[in-house]
Amino acid sequence: MSLQIRRRDLVAFGSLALASPWVAAVAHAQEALFGAAVPRATLGYIEETAFLGSLRKLPRAVRNPAAARLAEGAGTVVPAHHLPLGDTDLVGRPLRLTVHGLYPGAALRGDARRALPLAVDLDVLFPAPEPAISDAPIRFHAWSFRRRPGWNPSPPVSFVFPLDWYVYPVLEVRVVPRGGGAAVVMRTRFTLDDENGLPRLRRGVYLLGLAPEAWRTGMDLAELARTGPASRLSLLVSIDAEPLGG
Repeated sequence: MSLQIRRRDLVAFGSLALASPWVAAVAHAQEALFGAAVPRATLGYIEETAFLGSLRKLPRAVRNPAAARLAEGAGTVVPAHHLPLGDTDLVGRPLRLTVHGLYPGAALRGDARRALPLAVDLDVLFPAPEPAISDAPIRFHAWSFRRRPGWNPSPPVSFVFPLDWYVYPVLEVRVVPRGGGAAVVMRTRFTLDDENGLPRLRRGVYLLGLAPEAWRTGMDLAELARTGPASRLSLLVSIDAEPLGG
């Protein structure tokens, strides 16, 4: 049975999950998710953001590098699955995930809007709190966007994910193309290891691609901010460690 969770329930759920003996069963359930024929989403990682003080309110140099006159080469987006190993210092600490919205800003202005998808839905799959009853993950409807009948993006949202050695955030994005038709569903899971094709988990800012293969290659951040190519349209997502006991 598939469960759903409301945003206001996340903090309470995170505390419960950290104390629950579900790790092995949930890890198995996460692996089973990738047995289905679902395309793998790709993420870009903005390398310089690992050193930012706050990731919940991003500086202008990240939100709009072109307007901030960010110099060429000062910011680089690299494929997150090409990074070395993830940051094991994050293990045992809840993660703060913040979905900031569509990116880059150049894709949201003027005629560029016509290339945007009709709809976007981002789900984050949480570990099952009671695997003895059901190992199905809890599907959290984190963020959405609708172009019709009117411009309707979700506001930024921030929530906590419980992290353990074998349980990592799973992101699933559903995109309805600009011309309509069947939605494209893509999914990926973070990892701390060198698993082929999976994004490495680190503190910093990620770009979750809304087109297949969006971040198989890297790109200069300033160039992305200026041109906003439709093939690189993404969701801006930051990940940070939540203070223990916070």
